[in-house]
Amino acid sequence: MRAVAVGQAELTLFWRNKTALFNSLALPLLLAPALMAAANAEGKPLIVGLIGFVLVMAVYYNLVTTFVARREELVLKRLRVGELTDPEILLGASLPSVVVALGQIVLFSAIVAVMTEVAVPTRPWFLVLGVAGGVAVFVLLAAASSAFTRTVEMAQVTSLPILVACLLGSGLFFPLSMLPEGVASAMRLLPLNPVLDLARAGWDGGPVLQPMIVLAVWIVLGTYAVRRWFRWDPRR
Repeated sequence: MRAVAVGQAELTLFWRNKTALFNSLALPLLLAPALMAAANAEGKPLIVGLIGFVLVMAVYYNLVTTFVARREELVLKRLRVGELTDPEILLGASLPSVVVALGQIVLFSAIVAVMTEVAVPTRPWFLVLGVAGGVAVFVLLAAASSAFTRTVEMAQVTSLPILVACLLGSGLFFPLSMLPEGVASAMRLLPLNPVLDLARAGWDGGPVLQPMIVLAVWIVLGTYAVRRWFRWDPRR
């Protein structure tokens, strides 16, 4: 697959990027104590929280900087001149961050499961669906966000609204039930919440139709945004 070749080249650059390595590998570990305290050291909430944080930081934030950097270095433009299609270029550029994120989720979940003796999910397909859908959504949101980001340094600013909204509005650090009903209902429509709801459904059951619909809507909106606004040429 041609996208894999792009991904292999991107992986080499990924391992040389100290900021990306820190965001992907070290930051979730540093956040684990806070999530553990919020989850009262229970295995399932901690795993769900780590899944959400890895998707937001290792996938979304890292890919915003990746897309901007490759655009400004004319890499995307050169790749587009060749035989690669636009989806193959975006997929190839996304592969390292996605692979690292999935590896982290599996590793962290295994460690937490052993430490807390959490039960195996009774409906693991919803957990897998949530993670896969979350990866798709945050790859698309990263590509869309890069269109409004002039430089790699500006990614810290342009990505902040989605980062803050997803993390604070996800119920990871405080229950949404503390908020007024209208605000809580709006928060549940944020892109990270259906991912976490499906992950929780893997263990606890509960409704899954609404999270699946919300996740599908975000994928459609993200796809439209990328087609409408993604920039292949440098913003100079």
